[in-house]
Amino acid sequence: MQQVTFYNSKDKKQLFRQLKEQFGVEKELDVLFFENSQDRIFLLSKDFAHINPQGMRINNSGMYFAKKEREGLRLSIEGAQMLDIRKNIIPVNKAQAELWMKGGDIPIIGHEGFVVLQHDKDILGCGMLKNDILRNMVPKERRLHSITTSLEEDQ
Repeated sequence: MQQVTFYNSKDKKQLFRQLKEQFGVEKELDVLFFENSQDRIFLLSKDFAHINPQGMRINNSGMYFAKKEREGLRLSIEGAQMLDIRKNIIPVNKAQAELWMKGGDIPIIGHEGFVVLQHDKDILGCGMLKNDILRNMVPKERRLHSITTSLEEDQ
């Protein structure tokens, strides 16, 4: 079994200090955070403490939220979507969004570091902007193989 460390209030404050500095996040989430030995941060509802897991088949505990990297926090897709990000957001057009969702890198001029992609009101995830290339960090199993358009878009 993998070793995990639950965050205490000091760890949680440090995490949200980093989220505020990196992504402009103001509001803290009222959840439990824990970190595994690969520097991945997960979150878990506080209600989990009231559940008796005896007899349950639990595959995973928690939702993958972010990974600590040398350059900062790399948010998961869900982590980026659940936060109110106000800083380091890169707006992309439809063609760029489709390229991203298929796993492609996007040429974009901007400052280097982890950024969050947004198309219209949709948060698409987090990537690393370096040397004017936004590197796609979406896991291969989560990438789209093809994109279809709806009838409404064609009209």
